[in-house]
Amino acid sequence: MNTDKLERANILAKSLIPKADELLNMSPKSSSGRLADAILRLSQCDQKFETKFKQLLNETKQRFQKEFDEL
Repeated sequence: MNTDKLERANILAKSLIPKADELLNMSPKSSSGRLADAILRLSQCDQKFETKFKQLLNETKQRFQKEFDEL
């Protein structure tokens, strides 16, 4: 097996997939530091995640701003 592929597989299995699982399983009891770390790690290692996450945050902010302006 190609060493680059093996390295990527290790990163996926040991880091990125568990971080995604942590976010999927978040609850009010989840540590905010662990959740922030998961988001940061995913953003650093996955450009698509970072782009979509920022897009979601921008859309949410715009929705909140619109609601605020209507009040």
